[in-house]
Amino acid sequence: MTKLILLLLLIPSVSYGQTKNKIFESNLPIFIIETENRDSIVDDPKITAHLGIIYNVNGGLNYSDDPFNEYDGHIGIEIRGNSTAYFDSKKPYSFETRDNLGQDLNVSLFGLPSESDWILRSSYFDHTFIRNPLANYMSRQTGYWASKTKHVEVVLNGEYQGIYLFMEKIKRDKNRVNINKLKIKETSGEDLTGGYIWEITGFRNYKDVLANFGENRKIKYPKYDKIHPIQLEYIQKNDNAFRTKMDSSPNIYANPNSGYVEHIWVESFIYEVIIQESMRNSDAYGFSGYYHKDKNGLINAGPVWDFDQSSGNSSYPDNGVVEGWMIKHPDTNNTPFYWSKLFDDPYFKYSLSLRWKELRADKFKTEKLLKYVDSISSNLSLAQNREFKKWPVLGQYIWRETQGYEERNTYQKEVDYLKVFLRKRWDWMDLQLTNIPKPNGYPQILIQNDKIGKRFDLLDQTVELDLNILFSFPFDSKLKFETSLTDNNILSIDLKKNGKLEIELKKLGFSNVLIMAKDTYGNKKTITLDVEVVENSLIIFPNPSSQKINILFKNENNNQIDVRLYSIKGELIDVIFQGSNKMHIIYDCDKVSNGIYLLKIKTDKKIYSRKVIINN
Repeated sequence: MTKLILLLLLIPSVSYGQTKNKIFESNLPIFIIETENRDSIVDDPKITAHLGIIYNVNGGLNYSDDPFNEYDGHIGIEIRGNSTAYFDSKKPYSFETRDNLGQDLNVSLFGLPSESDWILRSSYFDHTFIRNPLANYMSRQTGYWASKTKHVEVVLNGEYQGIYLFMEKIKRDKNRVNINKLKIKETSGEDLTGGYIWEITGFRNYKDVLANFGENRKIKYPKYDKIHPIQLEYIQKNDNAFRTKMDSSPNIYANPNSGYVEHIWVESFIYEVIIQESMRNSDAYGFSGYYHKDKNGLINAGPVWDFDQSSGNSSYPDNGVVEGWMIKHPDTNNTPFYWSKLFDDPYFKYSLSLRWKELRADKFKTEKLLKYVDSISSNLSLAQNREFKKWPVLGQYIWRETQGYEERNTYQKEVDYLKVFLRKRWDWMDLQLTNIPKPNGYPQILIQNDKIGKRFDLLDQTVELDLNILFSFPFDSKLKFETSLTDNNILSIDLKKNGKLEIELKKLGFSNVLIMAKDTYGNKKTITLDVEVVENSLIIFPNPSSQKINILFKNENNNQIDVRLYSIKGELIDVIFQGSNKMHIIYDCDKVSNGIYLLKIKTDKKIYSRKVIINN
């Protein structure tokens, strides 16, 4: 922190333009923030303010004096961040939506899942406002959660502040970092094992010291004032066990049965490398490096965060050159030692090349990603004029500017510079990861058949299938599964974390369940499970019937059953049987008039209806 403050003292001052409080129009949502008594926003605690958001969703322009239609209510707001928090008046903020009593209030903003904690990132160093959205977008393309973003314009206490990046805060939530809630009383057994979120950060302040558990690790969830000392000790020991393993020889830490695979879900670390290296983030791994762990789960890297100084936008550590792996860079600070050792492992490196090739074949095609870049720059074409009138930083030295910054004196030049850098960077990574040899003994997921048929009886109602028996894997590390269903009218499915698939049988018919198994390195195999729902346990004969109807009913669980005969219009004709332990019922129907009837069998959970024809 001392080095940062000394550096800031040496930064030339920039004369900022003044934007008066006047009505303006924008294609971006407009945030109008008024603090209570017009108090200044500080770095902890959050102060009370009012937020009104103007957002005309049908593509119309937003005017700064329009009625608030996206949000109109209380917030608590504070300054956030490290480097950017020290630069003049354009501060980054975190805020929480609140009710009239000042309590957290979950709301859905811009169609995002309801939450109370949000970020307004100033993107002061990134004059394109693209690097963070792009990195997060790329991360989501891998299947992992990353904060969703939206560009907005902010007016604070009557003064225009410019373009901000509205973001979801990294937080434990079913729609964000989806790990179990950890209560302070959960200090033993399975409860203690998750969930946790922590950060590798080189920045230090009073709060960081309190929440630190060694090796630049800062607990983020549970919050420091809500975590039990036993829980903090647990996650420290858990992460230390991984570090200790990685501090051993390659034949120990790279062992596919007992090495680092015992501690981490490797695929998440591979995708962390891909995103950090794709963006050539100067702060990769050692700053804003997040990790999380669920109950009974392994350590996962991510979510990704903080890319303002990536993609040729920082003179640290090497003036933003295109080539070179940041994971192996000799001049970066604070990068945990295990990243370089993982990168040297043949299994990890080969898996990295496979995942990169998969992404480059489709989701990471250069033109697709650059089209995303262009969509943002086009969306900001009007607002950037106000931004750089307020903050005339284009072509100026602010901090860690890279060679040629003087010539990049327009917004479009900054965007073009970014696009050229990204294209060259991805081409360089293609060359580096093209010819990685497949190491001896590299694992493969095995299956007997890629199409399997199962027949379940409707009266079983719910059945469980262990997906682990459908696949085999040569090492001890567990497989993860993903499932999808072609027809949810026939059945519904619920995948448990232990690999058990719970299938609820709803009605007779056929449905396919697609099951994908994934190993720790991210390799996948998919099979199709053909499910037929039948009624072998309910047989009615003869049908049509005269005099007697035989009802054979599977009732192994001794459920209470109620068997009744109804007219086709729903009128009760006869109560045939009530009780349990009855599997064969003979019904004398010779006194029932000829016609079509409904035979209904009611169990504890369901009612089954079958048409019967009586023809005496």
